[in-house]
Amino acid sequence: MWLTAYFLVWPAISLVVLTVLVVSLGRDLRAARASGQSMI
Repeated sequence: MWLTAYFLVWPAISLVVLTVLVVSLGRDLRAARASGQSMI
């Protein structure tokens, strides 16, 4: 039972983490463009 729940929940947790990273990158890119700076 627990192993099945683990396999079902793990992709959802990974998706949440990936979404947070992508949203943060988007905000940083927009802030850099607004201030005229480069991300690198």
